Amino acid sequence: MLIPKNYLFILIMAFCQISCSEQQAPKAYQLSGSTMGTTYNITIVGEKLLDPALINDALEDIEATMSTYRLDSELMQLNAAPVNTWVSVSPSLHEVLLISEEISILSSGAFDITVYPLVDLWGFGPTRRDNNGRPDSADIQARMENIGFQNLIISKDRKAVFKKKMISLDLSAVAKGYAVDVLASLLEANNISSYLVEIGGEISTKGHNAEGVLWHVAIEAPVRMAQSRTPLKIIELSGLGLASSGDYRKYIEVDDAYYSHTIDPRSGNPINHDLASVTVIAETTAIADALATAFNVMGLEKAMTIANNNNIPAYFILKKADGFVESFSADFAQFLHEN
Repeated sequence: MLIPKNYLFILIMAFCQISCSEQQAPKAYQLSGSTMGTTYNITIVGEKLLDPALINDALEDIEATMSTYRLDSELMQLNAAPVNTWVSVSPSLHEVLLISEEISILSSGAFDITVYPLVDLWGFGPTRRDNNGRPDSADIQARMENIGFQNLIISKDRKAVFKKKMISLDLSAVAKGYAVDVLASLLEANNISSYLVEIGGEISTKGHNAEGVLWHVAIEAPVRMAQSRTPLKIIELSGLGLASSGDYRKYIEVDDAYYSHTIDPRSGNPINHDLASVTVIAETTAIADALATAFNVMGLEKAMTIANNNNIPAYFILKKADGFVESFSADFAQFLHEN
C-alpha cells in the first residue's frame, strides 16, 4: 500500500440530507473503503449507481503499479532496474511520471519523486527503523547522492524511461490525486455526471450535490493531535480537483521535536517553517496533489509567487503563536463560499 503524505485534511460536506420531500429530491449514494493506506469515499447523485467492483479493480491496478509497499509493483521494479538503459512503463505510470516532471520543473526541484531514499530513511517508508532517533547526517548526505529529478529521463514519444543514476522513486505525493482522477473518469464513463470522489483528502467533483448546488468542501484547521476536525474555510467546487499538504497529521517526534513527513529533496531534511498547510485547486487532482506538496516544501513567499504568476488557486495556512493566519492567491478567491 501507499502511505499517504497527509491524512484527511479536507472535510467533505456533501449535504446529502433526506427530508419529507425525499421522493422529489435526487438520490445520493455513498461508496467507501480502504486504499493506499487511507480511505476512499464516493458520493454519487442521481439514479445511476456504479458497481463497487469496478472501483476496487481500478484502485487495485493503481496500487499494483505505484506502491512502494509491494516489491512486485511496477514502480518497485523500475526502482530496481539498472541504470543507463531504457525501461518500458505502463501508460498510467508514464502519465504520472510526466506530471511529476512538470511540477518538478515548475518548482525548481521542490517537488521531486526521487526523494524515496530520504522518505524511507526518516521512517516514512516501508523500511522499519531500529531506533526513533534522528537519522545521522552522514546517512542523509549519502542518500542525497542519488536524489534529483534530472536523473530520470522520460520519453515523450514512447512510454519508456531512462535512469542516469540508481535513483528510487516515491509517488505518494501524486498517486492519490491520480487515483481520484481515475475514479472520476470511471464515473463519467458510466454516465454519472454529479459526484464527489475523495481519497485521503484529495478530491474531485462534478455537477451538483443532492441539494442542487455546487459541492461544498471544508478545509480544516491544521491542529496537531486534535481529537476532532474543525472546518476553517468552506469553498465551492465543481469540475476541478483539490488537494492539500500539511505537517500536522503525519510526523515523527524525536526528543520533544516534531519532524514533518514532507521531506525537502534539496536539503534531505523534513520541512521546517511556519506554513502549516496548503490547499491547491487544479484541472486534475493529480496536478493539485503534486503542487500542494511543492508549495508546502517551498514555504509561503516562493509558493505564493509561483501561484500568482501561473494563475494557480492556492490557499495557505500559517501557524503563529496566537493562532492561524490565512493567505491565498488571487485565483483562489472565486472559490470561497459566502455563508
